[in-house]
Amino acid sequence: MKKIIQEFSGLPFIVYAVVIMTGIACFGQISILGKNLVGWTWVITLCLAVLSLLRKPSWFSFPIFIWLPWGCLVILHLTLSTFPGVWQRSIMLLCPIIVGVAASNCRIQEDNLKSFFALCRYLAVALIILVISRTGILVTGILPWYSGFAAQVMSVALLCTIFAVSYTLGRKRDLVWWGLLSTLPFVLLTRTAIAVTALTLPLTFAPMKFVKRLIFMAVIIALGIGVFYTPRVQNMMFFSGRGSIWDLRFDDPDIQTSGRSYMWERIISEIRKRPWFGHGANASADVLSRLIHKVPGAQLHPHNDWLRLLYDYGCVGTFVFAGCLIAQTIHALRMAKYTEGESRILFYAGASSFLPLALFMITDNIVLYAAFWGNLQFTILGLAYAAEATTNTIRINSRFD
Repeated sequence: MKKIIQEFSGLPFIVYAVVIMTGIACFGQISILGKNLVGWTWVITLCLAVLSLLRKPSWFSFPIFIWLPWGCLVILHLTLSTFPGVWQRSIMLLCPIIVGVAASNCRIQEDNLKSFFALCRYLAVALIILVISRTGILVTGILPWYSGFAAQVMSVALLCTIFAVSYTLGRKRDLVWWGLLSTLPFVLLTRTAIAVTALTLPLTFAPMKFVKRLIFMAVIIALGIGVFYTPRVQNMMFFSGRGSIWDLRFDDPDIQTSGRSYMWERIISEIRKRPWFGHGANASADVLSRLIHKVPGAQLHPHNDWLRLLYDYGCVGTFVFAGCLIAQTIHALRMAKYTEGESRILFYAGASSFLPLALFMITDNIVLYAAFWGNLQFTILGLAYAAEATTNTIRINSRFD
């Protein structure tokens, strides 16, 4: 017990809260006061983050200036929008940033960051247990043909991003963690996550020899082709249950898009009417709520966050979001070059995480999944900035001693 306590000591409370709430969100299928437990997890995390900032409002080291344009734009649209649910959706968009700032609101040293990686490993174990228990594969020996775990595998992909960076920077055992986790999207049969999670290793932003990247990419492509032609994936991809890679076109009526193709066509046609500033915050939810009663397969989310941003905030808002995303990636990569040890891993992991984010946004609603992705992603960055700020403070103080 003492060893476990020492292993998890030294982190700010908000970090424990984020990791624990991410795990609860992945397991949670319970309603509390009429709301799903998943919804409560991001709300509780946000409240704890705000309380943390109120205690020490001037300590944070997160580069908030990077996300200030996006934050101001979301708040501006919030004040102008009259669509239902706009407050909740707008707060969800800003929640990860607030959590990241709160995570940076501490003084933490390099050795303490090891506790965070220990937490990530325990979260990985919890996700593996979740998959085994919910699918029953140990009892039946049969892989499920449908799982409904689209959001949970996003947490898996984020953990894979961390382990991929850690492996690249010299921790060879983390390749095993990456390998174990990267199989979960296939077990759960989540199509985009299978590809995105696999790419977290060869496309990591951490330094890796080009030849090694090519080898990893070649192996993943070969395995990916094999996975594509398995009966489960074929049944998920095609109504007929059979097809080739060359058949992967949205205009092919045999492709199973889960209603995406129709929703995207409708949204794109509406985007053209107000391309620059959009229809207003959460307008996409309003138009889709009307479609759901008319078209079989239509859903309350567009399952394409790039189209969601274009519809709600227009080209200007989408450009601001993408610009902030790219700026944060570049800033984290620059910081990684001047840091060492655990901080360097976190900076590279934080920067690398924006690529799978951008890919998930093509077919899913990841920007609203703060409980599964955003809060943990920005916690990674917040901890990295906090540790670097602490190191600089110690270095400066030592010069005056």
